[in-house]
Formats: sequence, structure tokens, C-alpha cells
Amino acid sequence: MVASSNKTDGSPGDVIRHWNIHRLTSGTTISTDKYFKLSQFTNLHGSLTMTVDRATCCLSLNQQEDICGRKNCTLTCTEPEPSIPELESDPANFNRDRAFFIETSGSGGLSVRQACAVESLALHNPNLTVYVLFVNVKINTSLDTVQEVEKKYNNVHLISINLDYYMAGTALEHWYHCSDWRNGFYVNNLSNGLRLLTLSKYGGYYFDLDIISVRPVTYYRNFVAAQDHNDINNDVIHADLNNPVIQLAIKDFIINFKPDVWGHNGPSMILRVLTKWCNVGNLTSMDYVTCRGFNILPTSSFHPVHYSKMKELFIRRMANETDALSDWLTEKVIGVHIWNKLSKDQPIYKNSTQDYNRLARDHCPANFAIAPETF
Repeated sequence: MVASSNKTDGSPGDVIRHWNIHRLTSGTTISTDKYFKLSQFTNLHGSLTMTVDRATCCLSLNQQEDICGRKNCTLTCTEPEPSIPELESDPANFNRDRAFFIETSGSGGLSVRQACAVESLALHNPNLTVYVLFVNVKINTSLDTVQEVEKKYNNVHLISINLDYYMAGTALEHWYHCSDWRNGFYVNNLSNGLRLLTLSKYGGYYFDLDIISVRPVTYYRNFVAAQDHNDINNDVIHADLNNPVIQLAIKDFIINFKPDVWGHNGPSMILRVLTKWCNVGNLTSMDYVTCRGFNILPTSSFHPVHYSKMKELFIRRMANETDALSDWLTEKVIGVHIWNKLSKDQPIYKNSTQDYNRLARDHCPANFAIAPETF
């Protein structure tokens, strides 16, 4: 079968991004003309050099078949470059606490709400190096939100990663190039895999881009947070480098992967893994001892507002009702999950009494200041 694509007239990089959701799977061949469209070209010392993506049929050094098991490859895969050079080239940086956000939509930028999540974490954790990873896209540095977090917070680093390089040599490389993850909830599937891979590579904290931090998090280590009495979420994770729970999670993610079942490869996967790791039958039986040093933080830590009640964050309250926020925003709350998948169409009015508005004003002041009247 010959892979086909819609006509694209952009740069080689644009074509690669266009093909990103249509990557080849095992057994697929590609014509020569389309192969060259899938390759990047770089000018090194005056000569044109072709960069071969591992999605194509290419061989790594001393290998007889490619990552998907194809043996008739004639091209050599390009050696991967460091994705986060400051972490990969300087071991001393591994002694510093770090956190990761991962932007997988391909926008190349941050919305006001996303920037608020980044800023709030950096604000409350000045000794935490906060990395925002943008997947397969150039960062749009002209956006006010991007400029604001970079200008105001020295501990925020925005990095564009090449997934071909990022996956190379890892447990997820075969899954990425050869499985059917692009079916179903492909952006969510990729995000679920990347957070595990990132913590496996570097250790540290992972946060979804719809969590507003309200106090420091670095006191807490090796944890996930309960969503309610029955479920765990994977929206916030901390794991030290080489933590066995993350390694088990990656194995489960690959073996039990289902591209078209929402939550199966994320929150449900974490619950499956911890049920085995802790050797218990349910969430309520999990604690620091039974889970051998891994923590399940209480619902109040990051999910003080349940997703079924997320509209409460966007209600425009009467002046005499503004103290309602304090009912759930207790000292036990580290961050507030805003449930973007459900709340993204809920408008936020800058001068309103909405709970979200008050959270943003207090915990991401720089981006709140530049936000439009409705965002």
C-alpha cells in the first residue's frame, strides 16, 4: 500500500507536521517522491544533508531491521539530537527540582489560561525549573502570553522538541512509530504517553496545562492525586528519576493501550498500576506504606472542585456571595484543576466575581494583567 497525503505546499517542516497524524505503521511502504517530502533538509558546511525520520523505513547503526520490523530499508536513520541539552549534557542539573508542562495541540503558543497555569507554578515555586515542551512545532514568541512568562520568570524555559528524537531509543519508540495510537483520541493518547516518558527520562513533576497552582508543591514527592473516592487522575505526577512506578506505568501503557477508550491510557492506567504496586483492591486502601513510598494525595490537593461541578468556577456571583470561594480553597489545596476539556467554552470575565477570575488574579498576576476583558 502506498501512503497518500493531501497536497501541501509549505516548507519541509510544514509537510512533516502535516504528515504527523498520518505516520506510517508497520507494513506500509512509501514512494520515493513522497519520502523526500517527509524528510528535512539541512545545510551543513555548504552541502545539503537529508534528515531521515524514523517513521520512514530506515536503519539505526548495526541494526538489521527498522523500529517497526521492516528489513528492506536502504536508508540510515539520523542520529537523534538532545531534546533538552541543559539536562542531557550537564548532570549537575539533575540535582535541581524541575517540572514539565507538555503542549501537544500544535499551536506553538500558550492561551491565557495555559499561561496562567505555567505562571502560577513558577510564581509559587521559584526554585523549581519549569519546562514547557512544545511538540513538533516552532514556538510563537510573538504572543504576549509567551513573552510574559519568559520575561517575568527566570525559572521558566520554553522548549520545542522533535518527537522523532525524543522517542528514539526509549520504551515508547515502537509504540510511537508502529502502533495505531493516531486513531481515536490521538492528542490525548500522545499526551498520556509523553508525560510518562518525560518523567522516565528526567524525573520531576508533571502538570496538565489547566491546573492553577495556589501554593508550593515541592514539599510533596513521588505522588499522584485522587480525583474522588474511587478514581486517581494523572494530571499531576511527581516521580524521582528511575522510580519503578513510572517504569511499570510505561509497560502497562504499551501492553494495554486502547486508542479509542477515553481515560483508559491515562487515569485508569495509573489506577491499574498502583492497584498492583500497592497490592490492594481499591483506592481507599492505598497509603504511603502499602504503596512502598509512593503517595496518593487526597482529593483536596488538586481536585477541590469535582469535574461534575466545574461550572461553579465560572459562575458570576453576587457581591454578597464572594466568600463562597473559601469553602473549598483550604490550606490543603495545592492546585486547582480547571477541567479544560469540559470548561474551555465557559467565558471568563476579567472584572467579575467568578472563582476562576479570582484565582487567576491572585496566582498568575502577570498574565491576568494582559488578558482581554473576556478570555
